[in-house]
Amino acid sequence: MDELKIWLTYHDDKLIQEYGLKETDTIHLFKGNDVSVKGENINHLNRYYSEITTMYYVWKNQKKSKQVGFCHYRRIFKESFEIEEDQCQVMVINYGSPLFQHYKVAHNYQDLYDAIDILNEQYGTDNKYSKYLLNGDVFIPCCCFIMQWNDFEKLCEWLFPILFAWDKKNGLNMDPEKYMEKARRDFRYDDVNYQCRAVAFLAERLISCYIVTEMKPFCITCL
Repeated sequence: MDELKIWLTYHDDKLIQEYGLKETDTIHLFKGNDVSVKGENINHLNRYYSEITTMYYVWKNQKKSKQVGFCHYRRIFKESFEIEEDQCQVMVINYGSPLFQHYKVAHNYQDLYDAIDILNEQYGTDNKYSKYLLNGDVFIPCCCFIMQWNDFEKLCEWLFPILFAWDKKNGLNMDPEKYMEKARRDFRYDDVNYQCRAVAFLAERLISCYIVTEMKPFCITCL
């Protein structure tokens, strides 16, 4: 088993040359929208789930390494450290950034309320995850992290049922055409090609929520 494998997501072959992407003993390139990839995957939803499709593929197909990390073509770890159980190396931590207020300004806040409703149904109305999403002021953006494999499995076992429940709650049913329809229907801005990635934006906050409430995050850059 590899000591560390970092999965770097991209979606267009042109990005390999444009960003100088290359595989190493540690870095593994993964084309997140490659529907021909072997194994269980949701790559047909990459436009909407973004790099979360890579996480799903690694988790479901048990691509194990002692430590596992994720980054993407525009954001790459320049160095990594030995990670203990429950620790998590992240790329950036924003302190004093109200999570809910930031989401409300940038995206459709009803989507976040839907995720909170799902958490309340699963964990009760006084659960720490909903409290964090509503009142937390530490945000770990970009879905870039390194942690031990066992901790990664726990994260995925927590995260994906919430995302898929949100998907079902909004009648999307993993149908690519419906994500764009939803973005056109319920968002107040014109950039539907950006806002159709609502599930990826939610995942970014949910991963941040899990890392802050369940783990010990650290990074080189803290804003």
